[in-house]
Amino acid sequence: MSDKIIQSYVFARGKRYFVSTIERDSSAVMCPPPLRYNETIAWEYPEGGDRGPIVLMDECLTGLSAHFRVCEKIYHCKMEEI
Repeated sequence: MSDKIIQSYVFARGKRYFVSTIERDSSAVMCPPPLRYNETIAWEYPEGGDRGPIVLMDECLTGLSAHFRVCEKIYHCKMEEI
């Protein structure tokens, strides 16, 4: 099961990106259940179009640090560098 935490749009270099962070259960064998963590995924998201390819993924145990880190990377970096 997963729960939405935060969703953002980032506009950079003439493109729009959708960044979403959810809290989800870990499937790691070495972690005692119920370990939950925050997973962040970013996609290209053209205006009026369907969601494009995934451009970045990150995770953290708690908080929003991964979400903001992904937003910063998209905004400040050339996507070729990521």
